Amino acid sequence: MKWSLDNLIEATGGTLLGQQDSAVGFNSVSTDSREVDAASLYIAIKGVRFDGHGFIQQAVQQGAAVILSSEVIETSVPVVLVKDTRIALGLFAAWHRQQMPLKKLIAITGSNGKTTCKNMVQHLLSKHANVLATQGNLNNDFGVPRTLLQITEEHEYAVIEMGANHSKEIEYVTQIAKPDIALITVAAAAHLEGFGSLEGVIQTKAEILSGLEDNAGVAVLNSDSPGIDIWRLMCHDRGLRVLTFGSTNISDVHYENFEQSPQTIEFDVQTRDSEFFGMTRLHAVAPLLGEHNAKNACAALTVAMACGFELDDLIPSLADFGGVVGRLQKVNLPNGILIDDSYNANPDSMKAALKTLIGLPGDSIACLGAMAEIGETSVIAHEEVARYAKSIGVPYLLVYGEGAKPMVKAFGAGAYWFDSHQDLVTKAVELMQAHNLNHCLVKGSRSSRMELVSQGILQCMNDQTLESQNT
Repeated sequence: MKWSLDNLIEATGGTLLGQQDSAVGFNSVSTDSREVDAASLYIAIKGVRFDGHGFIQQAVQQGAAVILSSEVIETSVPVVLVKDTRIALGLFAAWHRQQMPLKKLIAITGSNGKTTCKNMVQHLLSKHANVLATQGNLNNDFGVPRTLLQITEEHEYAVIEMGANHSKEIEYVTQIAKPDIALITVAAAAHLEGFGSLEGVIQTKAEILSGLEDNAGVAVLNSDSPGIDIWRLMCHDRGLRVLTFGSTNISDVHYENFEQSPQTIEFDVQTRDSEFFGMTRLHAVAPLLGEHNAKNACAALTVAMACGFELDDLIPSLADFGGVVGRLQKVNLPNGILIDDSYNANPDSMKAALKTLIGLPGDSIACLGAMAEIGETSVIAHEEVARYAKSIGVPYLLVYGEGAKPMVKAFGAGAYWFDSHQDLVTKAVELMQAHNLNHCLVKGSRSSRMELVSQGILQCMNDQTLESQNT
């Protein structure tokens, strides 16, 4: 993209300091002075730990063409002065989004599954069109505007993930993005420190709907989720079209006859005869794990059909969808698989992963890290997950982190607590070999860094394989 100073001033309502050179423009935007290159706009953000205004000269030295600042400064390149650079970033992104001739912008939020659904929607649509999607974890009030600014005239669809750890955060970014279609994957007990309760989560996820245009936008909702009735009423009051997905035939799109093997899931996708869909039933195969991914697939398919694509043309694309790193990723072990679900965790996603583990043929072990940001319910939530693991037949539970300590007593015999990743790895490998266990689940919140456990187990297994080959 190529923007001018006039574009920036128009969008942000800013004031140009110093001499204006009409030839000055920029073709990229950065809030990190280390990422600035020639012809960049550098936006000086005041954060909790850093103030970007202190790095303006560094940005200029690296080639920044324009500076967006909330302080009056003197430098060798044009400076646009605004009251709040964070708000100005959002205003510029909102202006840019409206200039681009997208067919549809899709916004996705939810307590679980939003990244998987985002990647799946991108995968389905990219078989037929040019698609931009959120990269990495750029799903907050800084990441969403930066993603919107990457939309070009060549893009036909944009798939934007929206996350939050406090109320009004999603409302802010959805008003910037102005989606045509909004997907809520599910409301669950996650980030309760910021939301207070499940009811708070339900209301926060509903904020994404506020960006839809009255009497025109499409809401894609999970029929099985807490809050569905509240969301439906909100949509009805604003004349939004509602399309639902789920596990039963009350949904516009649902799955049936689910089957899982160590390598794939298979299920039938059924659409309900309605104003939007005709009655269709097709068989789907995807190289994923977990029944919840059948529901994620239904969500993504519903979104793609809301964009105008036919189910017959979409289903085959599920067969080569590779999933998301750190989310139920399969790695082969000598007699089974390691399930790396280490990216994040909350009580509902923990239970879903454990259910997936037990659904595999053979014996298994679960290695779980402490769950973060669940507030005053932390002890109860950890105990509940441990009891659930015991009730469905998990024979061994290895847990890491101070918050996970209550799980040992709740699980009973076969549970162990560790304050070291390496000690947990050693015990896991020992148990797997001693009891001929086939499969291993590794999961925890980001702060638990359970990817170190996945890496450690695989390294031990590889070292032992090499040793046996050399003897």
